[in-house]
Amino acid sequence: MLVDRTKPSHTNLRITLETLINLRWTAIIGQFIAISVIEFGLQFSLPYFHCLFAILCSVILNIYLEINKSRFQTIDNFYATISIFFDLVQLIVLLFLTGGLSNPFSILILVPSTISVTYLSKGSSQFIITCSVIFSTVIAFYHLPLPSPFNEVIDLPKYYKVGLWFAHGIGVSFLGNYAYQLGKDNRRRSLALSQLEKELSKERVMNSVGGIAAAAVHELGTPLATISLVSKELKKELGSSEGIKEDLNLLLDQANRCREILKDIANKSEQDKFFDFISPKELINEIVFSLDNKSNKTINILNKSLNERIKITQKTEIIYALRNFIENSLKFADNKIDILVNQNKKNVIVTISDDGQGFSNDIIQKLGQPYLSSSEINLERKGMGLGIFISKNLLERTSAKLKFRNKKNSGAEIRISWTTNQLQNL
Repeated sequence: MLVDRTKPSHTNLRITLETLINLRWTAIIGQFIAISVIEFGLQFSLPYFHCLFAILCSVILNIYLEINKSRFQTIDNFYATISIFFDLVQLIVLLFLTGGLSNPFSILILVPSTISVTYLSKGSSQFIITCSVIFSTVIAFYHLPLPSPFNEVIDLPKYYKVGLWFAHGIGVSFLGNYAYQLGKDNRRRSLALSQLEKELSKERVMNSVGGIAAAAVHELGTPLATISLVSKELKKELGSSEGIKEDLNLLLDQANRCREILKDIANKSEQDKFFDFISPKELINEIVFSLDNKSNKTINILNKSLNERIKITQKTEIIYALRNFIENSLKFADNKIDILVNQNKKNVIVTISDDGQGFSNDIIQKLGQPYLSSSEINLERKGMGLGIFISKNLLERTSAKLKFRNKKNSGAEIRISWTTNQLQNL
């Protein structure tokens, strides 16, 4: 089985090299203490120096990684797989030297498999699990004697060895699958949040271009004016030469063209600054206007507000989250949704409600957690877990408070509130 080196969703595993180094140091210390107690404390017969050499290999590797860890923050799937595979092989060698699966510490074979399914790709996890099962099979029947006092040979019955092998195989497979299922939703959630952060970062970069452009206009205005002035003076003095005159005319035309471009950029920058100041109602109108309402359901925007413009610095996050909530309401509504905007001196409250069936009783207390499922949500209306989770997280970053509830008659309602000071000081 090949190790999956190219799967794109695992190029960044969010596992640091330092984490793997610390885990290996823990294993090294535990292994050294175990063989030392057996050799010098219990005085059992043990190939002590052979075991010490296996541990020394891990020590050398860890020292090398410690020296070079400043070069890496995270490691990719392939190198993480190699690292965990090395730990598995080192553990198997120690178990081979100390009794195979009859050694009580053979239960530690489960550890590399559990770590792999938590952090690695599916293909790499299967590779580690398969190797664990194969290596367990080998050391179940081929190994040095179990350490014992007075050079006594402890030879377990073959059926008992088969039972140990079977138990370890089931343990590796079951625990690996269990850990994979637990970690799968978390990995998807992390990936979704990571992609969202990238999109929001792009939006912020685009929003900052206006400020950079304004600075460029200010800085370039003076040099262009100087170029134009000098060109006119040269034209007066050297205008008799047709060749030079044409070149100077071209230079003046291009300078004027640059001045017009900078003027357009400056006007655009001023417009961007204007839209930084926006009232909550205008923000909702902007979102609703951008929606693709294919179902042609009615969207009512009700305004109980001062309609006062305020500066919202994290407008991108708020727009993304509110758009997602409005789209969800449209999906679940029968005919219409109502958006109530209530702005006063102290608070800004946005309430989104629909005339659908409302939230199911089995999920209303868990809204905001990823990958909800409900027996009452049909196939066409699936997928209300991760979107709400992301939107809730984005709004909570802006100090918003959210409440989900069902209306008395029918339909769901989402209430989002900020204090005015919170919105203005994000």
